[in-house]
Amino acid sequence: MSGQLEALADNIRQLRATHGLSLSQLGERSGIAKATLFKIEQARTNPTLDTLTSIARTFDVKVTDLLTMAPKPVLDVVHPGEGRELTDDASVGEVLRSQVVGAGTLEIHRQVFLPGRTLVSASHGEGTREHVLVHSGAIELGPVGHEVRVSTGDYVTYLADSPHRWAAVDGEAHVWIVHTYPRPTTFYE
Repeated sequence: MSGQLEALADNIRQLRATHGLSLSQLGERSGIAKATLFKIEQARTNPTLDTLTSIARTFDVKVTDLLTMAPKPVLDVVHPGEGRELTDDASVGEVLRSQVVGAGTLEIHRQVFLPGRTLVSASHGEGTREHVLVHSGAIELGPVGHEVRVSTGDYVTYLADSPHRWAAVDGEAHVWIVHTYPRPTTFYE
């Protein structure tokens, strides 16, 4: 794989993740077929200048920025409020990091569950696991019908491939959640 194709693949994946776009959404915005974008992100095709220009315009970057390997920072710091927001009626939170690791993806969330509200999360897909560390407060959580009450300092993990419930107990519950998603064997979008 050439250095420029690898840089292009990494840069487009990173830009897509930063903007919260699926391949389909990027395809719609750029006018490039999803299959072509998939091949570019896998560094399996040599795109035309027109294709590169369309992608660059979509992200408001220069074509040369797409082809240049960005220097890797020594540290990656995410301050409160800088993550991708995932606030809803029952909680306030953000995704701090989402990264492909080995044969899957890892996401780290900081979440505050609000008192008096319950959130039932749908399945995150087969093989997905949640690891929860309670920073402060108490919360009932887990697969529906198998919830447990945990509090400050407790750690719990479970498969998140079925609906699971979150309910703060006696005030706010501040938690760290690490999601691990297996990589699908075939491409789905």
